[in-house]
Amino acid sequence: MQTVDSKELLRELFEEYTEWYFSVAEEDGVLPRSISGISADGKQFIYLIDGLTLPPLVRNKYLRFILDDNHSVVYAYGGLALRGDSDLGEIEEVLDVVAADVEYYIMGHWKVIRGENGKVSGLKAMGISEGNDLEKHSSTWFLAGAIRFTDTEKLKYGGIWEEAKAEVLFHDRNSAG
Repeated sequence: MQTVDSKELLRELFEEYTEWYFSVAEEDGVLPRSISGISADGKQFIYLIDGLTLPPLVRNKYLRFILDDNHSVVYAYGGLALRGDSDLGEIEEVLDVVAADVEYYIMGHWKVIRGENGKVSGLKAMGISEGNDLEKHSSTWFLAGAIRFTDTEKLKYGGIWEEAKAEVLFHDRNSAG
């Protein structure tokens, strides 16, 4: 059962992650795909995953491996998605940000506005939703349900994660500063 504290942490993480994306968009004009997990003792990681070359289903299982390896109780995931109907030529780029735990999610969507140089020049709010129907929404289910890893997968994902750690930001949310 979700506690008030875990729901508060989830909201806090969603707000922080959303603010971070707005900041990166404003400062760098880009919106990287990323994931962040927080353990019960406040250890957090932030991992930019644009460089991952894994197929989507393998990537998703790898991300679950990382969340499990770091004992994450909540996570945030963000990245660009394409929405619309390509047959009608009505495709738009959307920034999706999700924060979730095993029972609940908060999800926000912003239309991406690009300048002449192709860089992100703005984000227009499209809506925020939340709920407990994790299985119905992509990126909300990373901590939900049991996933088994074979010994081969553990070695593979563990090796990829070890190599990636040099580029991952680790932070103790309980430490001052």
